[in-house]
Amino acid sequence: MKAENEELKTENGELRTENWKSFSFQLSAFSCIIQLEMGAYDYSLSEIARIVEENDAKILGLTVDNIPEDPGRILVSILVNKPDCSAILQSFYRYNYKVANTFSSPDENSDLRDRYALLMRYLNV
Repeated sequence: MKAENEELKTENGELRTENWKSFSFQLSAFSCIIQLEMGAYDYSLSEIARIVEENDAKILGLTVDNIPEDPGRILVSILVNKPDCSAILQSFYRYNYKVANTFSSPDENSDLRDRYALLMRYLNV
């Protein structure tokens, strides 16, 4: 899964976005970052933790930042200990959370799988 936001920049191991305050997490091959946008009064850490832990994952880090362009709204950045956070994302969608961005390390084997698929397609011709 690649970053959905094209404004992503990497500086000194930190992920930065142009529009919001930067956050600093160590993104490894075994983790992903999920950013949720919500109203300040809708924020519930226990609810977010419950959704993440229902998907057999743990929260390794969490930051909450105000969105300067929209007072009353916050951006919650969550570092999760799973490289594939698609099940967690589906749960957030199911509970009507707005997922602003997701970041994960690139799949090292995806290039190999793509080449294998091209080879199999070539051999079938």
